[in-house]
Amino acid sequence: MDQEKVGKFIATLRRENNMTQQQLADTLNITDKAVSKWENGRCMPDISFLEELSKIFNVTVKEILNGERLYKKRQINKDKIVLEVNDLYKSFGTKEVLRNINFKIYEGEIVGLIGPNGAGKTTLIKTILHLYKINKGNVSICGYNIDKNLEEALSKIGCIIENPEMYNNITGRKNLKINALLNNVKDKAYIDEIIKFVKLEDRIDDKVKKYSLGMKQRLGLANALIKRPKLLILDEPTNGLDPMGIRNLRQMLRDMSQKENISILISSHILSEVENICDRIIIINDGSIIEQFGIEEIKYKNKSLEEEYFNKLENGDNYENN
Repeated sequence: MDQEKVGKFIATLRRENNMTQQQLADTLNITDKAVSKWENGRCMPDISFLEELSKIFNVTVKEILNGERLYKKRQINKDKIVLEVNDLYKSFGTKEVLRNINFKIYEGEIVGLIGPNGAGKTTLIKTILHLYKINKGNVSICGYNIDKNLEEALSKIGCIIENPEMYNNITGRKNLKINALLNNVKDKAYIDEIIKFVKLEDRIDDKVKKYSLGMKQRLGLANALIKRPKLLILDEPTNGLDPMGIRNLRQMLRDMSQKENISILISSHILSEVENICDRIIIINDGSIIEQFGIEEIKYKNKSLEEEYFNKLENGDNYENN
């Protein structure tokens, strides 16, 4: 443990919170000389003070002892809303399956949609995509209302719902060319760029029926990117993938979000993967959102997403969906 590094980190946290040494000392009910000794690396705070510092600065004790943040929150541009869902309701006959759904996704943000089987995840996604008609409420994509400006709204979306659909008896490249033609995309250099991005350049001219499941998922992702979407929606994208396939997909989605400012909504049952890739989590149960929170919130609690997920399911009635 590097006392000097710990001290510099405490000083950095204090300045980030616009506190003087005296103000921090008063908060901890100690002298400013004690704070000065910590920050100069001459001594370490004992455990009780470490816990207090953790609460004051919203970091973990482990991060203080390491002298750096272990989790760095990505900066999200909240001035640009890519997806906005307001007061959404969906019924099939007399059965109400979605009720009072409200949330936003910002430019470049990766959001995980999680919940038990039958909670309404796929129904919500298909309603956002206008595959199901909205009974009540509004969905807007980049400012375009999905009911009033359907073509403009859908032009901003790429998606993979369950297993990606493609023509198995032709090559991956021909699949992409067909999709490009359907979406009036004529930029061949961009198509080549997508092929390289999803790491299919060595197999793109093979017939799809020879592809592994992981390769088909990557081709599906390439198809979803053809029209340069602002929002990518993925429903269970890691189904059937081996650990290497999951890792490769995770890295591609991260790169895509950061480099192209593409927003991503992912529905998945694999909580560890959602935790590794997402900025924010939406938990849905029995057709209602029971909680939304940033991944950094659980990181700072030293909790896993699995722990938080089951805790929220058990206590979800207290959440106000607004």
